[in-house]
Amino acid sequence: MPQNQEVKAIKEAIMKYYHEGHVKHDYRYYENILHDEWKIFYLDDKGELQTADKKTYMSWYDPKDFSKNIPWETEFFYVDVTDNIASVKIRLETEKVRYIDYFNMMKIDGTWWMVHKISTWKKK
Repeated sequence: MPQNQEVKAIKEAIMKYYHEGHVKHDYRYYENILHDEWKIFYLDDKGELQTADKKTYMSWYDPKDFSKNIPWETEFFYVDVTDNIASVKIRLETEKVRYIDYFNMMKIDGTWWMVHKISTWKKK
């Protein structure tokens, strides 16, 4: 697949699974984009490095806690693809919080998977 088609496929996967997982506050969406070896790295309120694996991250999202009236916006700053790997930077935002996420992704068996994420956020 040419690179521009790979960029399109990555953006579509992020919107369909990662963005919608946030919109619906539903961990089940992440099953389709977070690789089983996936991890998030972030700094807590004290500036200390924290990590979480896929299972822990998914436990933070429960559709029962879903508020249907909170719009989410996702902006892509870049998607950089080389063969079967990619680096992505996005802004994911609501009226209450703004995230900047960096993803490392790999195309495995024809599917783009997030394998690593670093993130920062600010409450509004």
